[in-house]
Amino acid sequence: MIRKLLFASIMLMSTFSSFAQNAEEYYKPSPENATVVFYRGSQLWRAAVNFTIRVDGVELCRLSNNRFLVYRTAPKTVNFTNVAGGLNIPDKEKLEMQLEAGKVYFVQCDIKSGLFTDRMEMTEVTESTAKRKMNGVKPDNCIQNK
Repeated sequence: MIRKLLFASIMLMSTFSSFAQNAEEYYKPSPENATVVFYRGSQLWRAAVNFTIRVDGVELCRLSNNRFLVYRTAPKTVNFTNVAGGLNIPDKEKLEMQLEAGKVYFVQCDIKSGLFTDRMEMTEVTESTAKRKMNGVKPDNCIQNK
């Protein structure tokens, strides 16, 4: 019995470590484009709520719990906003970024809850922080091709 549990644990750990290595394939830097990786870690609170991420007012993706997505664009200044679900209400959370070609940017998305509302806080983080917190995070359904 102990051997079976040990074997199952080793297989599970190897699956997670191989995924962490494969996740980096999605956001390899491109010499002519900037790459932005949004990730939302596993959170029990509001796990079922998706948040729509918009780029300069245009919907990019609905980011799910424990998922990441990749956005590539030409170098420019962009405004990222989000709203819970697909509701057509004004975006409150904003993140403005000056993007440069050949660089990869990481944005951590955390759910914050108030008495009557939920919001997703977007924070730019370093690559080392993102890699540590993206362990086990899967690509979202709307992710761009590798």
